[in-house]
Formats: sequence, structure tokens, C-alpha cells
Amino acid sequence: MNGFLNILKPPGLTSHDVVKYVRRLFPGTKVGHGGTLDPGAAGVLPLLLGQATRFSSYLMDLPKVYRAELFLGLTTDTDDSSGKTVDWEEGPISLQKGEIKKILTSFLGEIEQVPPMFAAIKKKGKKLYEYAREGIVVQRPARKVQIHSLQMLAYYPPTRILLEIGCSKGTYIRTLCAQIGAALGYGGHMSFLLRKEVGTFELAQACTLDDPVFSSGVARARQALLPLDYPFLDRERLCPGEKGIKKLLQGQYIPFKELQAQTGGASGEPVDGKILPVYTTTGEFAGLAGWKLDRAVGFQLKPEKMIQI
Repeated sequence: MNGFLNILKPPGLTSHDVVKYVRRLFPGTKVGHGGTLDPGAAGVLPLLLGQATRFSSYLMDLPKVYRAELFLGLTTDTDDSSGKTVDWEEGPISLQKGEIKKILTSFLGEIEQVPPMFAAIKKKGKKLYEYAREGIVVQRPARKVQIHSLQMLAYYPPTRILLEIGCSKGTYIRTLCAQIGAALGYGGHMSFLLRKEVGTFELAQACTLDDPVFSSGVARARQALLPLDYPFLDRERLCPGEKGIKKLLQGQYIPFKELQAQTGGASGEPVDGKILPVYTTTGEFAGLAGWKLDRAVGFQLKPEKMIQI
């Protein structure tokens, strides 16, 4: 059983709860997920089954799109509505849409975030939220993340702003909401979160866990499986030929000039660090390979994650 599932995670379940549910559907199959979604959040949760788990790190790197509501005037210790109130704005909140849009523009591009204490990342082998539950605050270095897009979809005066955010991996949307609230001068927290996209995985195509396809036996559930190359369908394809595929499967590098000769110049222009899906001459997905620039020999195609075909 190899492939991906595009699951619509409901609020109230952890990402691992969803993984455990699917493991019961496919006994003996390795199952993982492509990026944690907070228990209170809903939205796209890619699941990886069988050989798809080999591509876990690549799914983590995919850009994401979220829809979130910022509630102004009240800050919490978790930056979302599940936490304890830390501070609240006693005076009236008065904002114009133009003011909000101007502040949002300032968050586009590279920004720094300090991960919240209620987070799953580890410090000295222990998760941050475990320290937080013990009342311990530890130092967390700031991280750089990319905000690709940040749009105000609606403003419901005086306290609620509906946002759509496109961002890089590692972005904490609740922290971003708290940052925006602080920049607006009133503080705030995230009161709602929906993940709309993880790379090619989109909300419109996601399946719920109570979908009939999952309650009609394994054979029917297989119909929901997406192919192993699904996360990479928006990338340029590379077909290195039979000899090239054999080399990559054996862990060997292929010089660019050799690849050009084998493919008749159809391999495109190399870009250092660019990772591409690789296909056989019959169109079968064989894995991922990436360009690497070597000063001595020039560009070479390096096997990244290949699968036995």
C-alpha cells in the first residue's frame, strides 16, 4: 500500500490521532503525516503510506496556505483561544481597513518569530509544551520564516479580522496573529485556523475520516490513495533514460553533459539545489533527484530519494 491521502482533519483531533485511525484501516502499512496541524485547527493533513513515507521531509518543506481569524484586544499564553488570558484591551478598539492593510504589508517577506511555549518542538529532548505545563519558560531562539502572501478577507469591527496567509514551513500562524495584533496596538490572538493547502494538496479535494470510502473495506479505501508523485506534479519532470535511471538507483551521479547526450538535450537547464521528480521511459515515477554544482566537473544529477521500480 503506497501513496498519499489528502485528509480533512476536524478540530478536536491531533494529527497523530488521524494517523492512528488510518493505521487501523491499513494494518501492517507504515503511515505518517506531512506536517502537524494543531488539535484545535481544521484543514488539509497529508498522510503518507508505505513508500510515500520516504518523502516525508519534502512534504514538510512545501509551502502552505491558511485561513485564520485574528481576535483583537485579548492576548493569551498560547497565542490562540485555547490558552489563559494574559492581557486585554480595556479601552475601545478603533481601526480603519487602510490601517490594517498597511500593517499587514509590513509582515510580507522574511520575518522572525519566537516559537510559542505551547509548541511541539523540542528543547534538550523535551517538548516545549511539556515545559509550559510545568510552568517553566525556556529560551527559544527566533526563527526566520517567509510570508508569501497576507490578505485581509474581511474586517468585523471592532475585534475580528479574517486573514488568508501563504507561508513557508515553520511558520506559527497563532504567533503571526499575536504579532499583527501587537503591531496594530491592541494585542490579539488567533481564534480560528483552517489549513487550505499544503503544496498540491488542496482543501477542495480532501476526504473526511467519515467518508464512505473509508468504511467500505480496504479495496474501496485504496481508491482514495494518491500516487507517489502527487506532491511533485507541479514541478518540472525529468526523464534521464534507462541508463540514467539505473545509475540513480545505484546511487551514482550523472554529469549534466552525459545526461544531455542521453536525452537529446531534453533535460532542461540545471539549477543548483533544484529537486525534480524522475520518470522512466514508460512514464513510471522513480523518485527524486537534484542538481548539484561541483566546481571540478560542473553540474551533476544526484539521487535524492529513489524507489525500487
